[in-house]
Amino acid sequence: MKGMEQTPSSRHALGRGSLALLAIASVATLSFGCRKQPAPKPAPPPVPDKLEIVKATWGAVHEEDPADVTEVVAMKIEGNALTLKAIPDELGDPASMKIKQLRVKYRKGGVVSEKHVAEGEILRIPADEKPVPIRLVVTKAVYGNLEKEKTVDVTLRVADMVKNNDLSVTPTNVLFGDPAKRMMKKLRVDYTLDGKPMSKTVDEGQTLNVSAGGP
Repeated sequence: MKGMEQTPSSRHALGRGSLALLAIASVATLSFGCRKQPAPKPAPPPVPDKLEIVKATWGAVHEEDPADVTEVVAMKIEGNALTLKAIPDELGDPASMKIKQLRVKYRKGGVVSEKHVAEGEILRIPADEKPVPIRLVVTKAVYGNLEKEKTVDVTLRVADMVKNNDLSVTPTNVLFGDPAKRMMKKLRVDYTLDGKPMSKTVDEGQTLNVSAGGP
């Protein structure tokens, strides 16, 4: 039996149907394309006086090459503040069986400052704290008989004595050891104050004072 032949009228009807389907599809596409896309979330407003960790080190007191714990400390910032206990459980143990120290250099409100605490102590940087800018930096300190060059490098020990850009230290054998037995000794400290290089020397037992606020 022969298949049914399409008449001109049936072909015309099919054409109209195809055009109708195309029109519906076009309208659907346009409607979908015209739907409002969700607006992107606005960026959070910048935190005023944002606290940033510039450098954090953790290691044995007065020893070189402490461990870099900058990222670990930075992750402890909450609410633009930092409270961290300096213990191996928090920072690891790069110097087993030795007393360690945490030093943190940080930036807040464009001001770079620094704090350090001994192992077991808590380092705090409150959210509302106004940091004290670093002005006094000990670059070199030696103790002993300077003329005979029988000296010991005490740079790290002296640097740790700087508090709020002030330094006060009385050199003794108990504090620094005795690199020149039965000889008169001196302490010489080279430092920068507001970037200007300076130096002071005192005899054993005398007090060396350096203050950002005066002589």
